[in-house]
Amino acid sequence: MKRYVLILLTMLLANRISAQEEDLKVNHLYFVLDSASFSTIRSSGQFAKWSSLDRGLPDFLPTDTGSTTLYMRGKSTYLEIMGPDNRFGEKEGAIGIGFSWDTPGKFSDDISKKIKNKGLPFKRSNAMWDFKGKDVLWYSAYYTDLKGGIATWYAFYNPEFLTRLYHKEYPFFTREAFLEKAFDDNKEIRDLSSIALECTAEDFHKLTRELHSLGITPVEKNGDAVTFDIDSIRITMTQIPNTKSRIKELRLKTKKGKKEDLELGKIKVRHQDNELIMMFN
Repeated sequence: MKRYVLILLTMLLANRISAQEEDLKVNHLYFVLDSASFSTIRSSGQFAKWSSLDRGLPDFLPTDTGSTTLYMRGKSTYLEIMGPDNRFGEKEGAIGIGFSWDTPGKFSDDISKKIKNKGLPFKRSNAMWDFKGKDVLWYSAYYTDLKGGIATWYAFYNPEFLTRLYHKEYPFFTREAFLEKAFDDNKEIRDLSSIALECTAEDFHKLTRELHSLGITPVEKNGDAVTFDIDSIRITMTQIPNTKSRIKELRLKTKKGKKEDLELGKIKVRHQDNELIMMFN
């Protein structure tokens, strides 16, 4: 009898893990700040003490006064914070949300297996990385032609990229595996927990339709606001009559304990219980 119970529990656990691997997840969020706010964040010693900050791939080097992009790493997600002179040419106010699926085994980027409601076409682009003269696929990103100012893409990441980056065999790709060497477990900020957006009609339509195509349904609807729970991240979108979408608020999980509030240019940072709240003016 005990044997059969053990087999059943093993099967249930395997199914749960498989379902988690199938789920869409938020990979990272980028946004471009005004010069003064970016400089204030970059030079803030207190913010640096709380956060796992680096300059990006391939070495995750510490940020310095010349950095035009700061990567704030969590355990499974990260923020890409840019100034107006960033190397990607992104303009002040730009926002992008990268979604992804874990790759549990052999790499596959078949988007048709993820589409639950047909009718919206997705296009593919490949991001490559040069490892000593050899181009290796980093990820395949899918996107739509729907109009909107917020960039969105849905990616499949290649385990071979992790193997070459960290010089050990990775038969899988997860967000946590990618971030394990960049995330400092001793820092106060643990992970992204929610994103609140004020959206133009175009962005509101774009995001809700793309997520609907992938089988993601709202957990809340309230007038012109809609909320999605995507894995561990809550995304709330409120439709507004403005001509440009913006981030209203980000919440990040932190270690417990009261900490001081900060003003980082146009961003106000305060703590509530075990969350850090970034409010964008």
